[in-house]
Amino acid sequence: MIATIVLAAIPAFVQLSLTDAQSRVVANSVDVQTALAAARQKNAALQIARTGAIPHLFGDYALSPQASANNLYEVEQHFLTVGADISINDVLAASPQTQAAAADLLAAQREADAATLHARETATKLYFTALQTIAVQVQRQNDLTGARRDRSAAELRYRTGEAPQIDVVRADVSVAQAKANFARAQADRADAAEALASAAAIAPDALGATGGSVAPLALPLDETRATARALAMRPELASLLATIDARRADVATARQSALPTATLSGGYARGVDTELPVQGPAVTAHVDLPLASGAGARTSSALAQVEIARAQLVDERRTIALEVSSAVRDARAQAAALRAALVARDEAARALAAVQTGYREGASSSLDVADARRTYEQAAIDALVAQYQQAQALAILEVIVP
Repeated sequence: MIATIVLAAIPAFVQLSLTDAQSRVVANSVDVQTALAAARQKNAALQIARTGAIPHLFGDYALSPQASANNLYEVEQHFLTVGADISINDVLAASPQTQAAAADLLAAQREADAATLHARETATKLYFTALQTIAVQVQRQNDLTGARRDRSAAELRYRTGEAPQIDVVRADVSVAQAKANFARAQADRADAAEALASAAAIAPDALGATGGSVAPLALPLDETRATARALAMRPELASLLATIDARRADVATARQSALPTATLSGGYARGVDTELPVQGPAVTAHVDLPLASGAGARTSSALAQVEIARAQLVDERRTIALEVSSAVRDARAQAAALRAALVARDEAARALAAVQTGYREGASSSLDVADARRTYEQAAIDALVAQYQQAQALAILEVIVP
């Protein structure tokens, strides 16, 4: 199903736009900071891996006693050798180790992107929740004002003898209920503002004023296209693909561990041997063949890590596909709910006005007024909640489908 939902502009915070809130929450997210630090760590590991095949310079000095040519006295034998040595195994392993480190770095960078995406999603929820609680508080205040008007009308009719005292009592009950609802709305607003302010590292007082509007959104709600785009663009999947490449490189390194360890050293030596000065090239080759290298076990372990990463990739694809499909359906449902809630609110408002007019003219009872007011108040709250829920659903969809 292809549909397009257009979000009407709703008030935004004067001192904090949605974009600013997302940026600030990302900057203050512990998960994002941790992921960025992990990426820096992987970058350092890559730099180390790139230096693995570089030869080592060395200098050796040897001093030992030695008999003279006629064995009548002792002399010293001493040599100074300088040169370079290199491990053949390091050269062979340099390429897969560098590939693994580079892939690990890419995976860590994409993990940081994924942490940023989730922080933006969190910021979006906090932002619209705070705006919604402000709107609900205003509506609850209006409800309280209306309940007080009804109470004044009941008092006037009672004094003129047009209504019994029970009408005043009922109106007092409605006022008390409206006060309780308003108090709860104030507490909800304070909680939501504090949550957003804490995540964005700003003062809660900065979230007091609203004005302007959140930028209108118009999104095509095609589940197939949205899912395909998310599967192609989401950083979580890119991270797992890079992880698979890294673990494959680890398999190559593990297989190479079965090779004998070979080290080659070369340089120039100069010294004294049997009281005679000597000098010239010096070469040393060393081969180490362990009887039990454990290469098979290392290879099996590395292959298991590849399979784990592949299974995680399949699961993550399924999770993202379900998440995006659900988000698209939720946005469509929120749009339909908003349309129905607006109709119900308008009808309830007309019914309340008619009942209030009838009460003033003696055609309706205070019970009718109280019932009509409760119906209207609930319909008005439902319409407000639906409006902000739709805004949140579309904004979140825009985040999770890059």
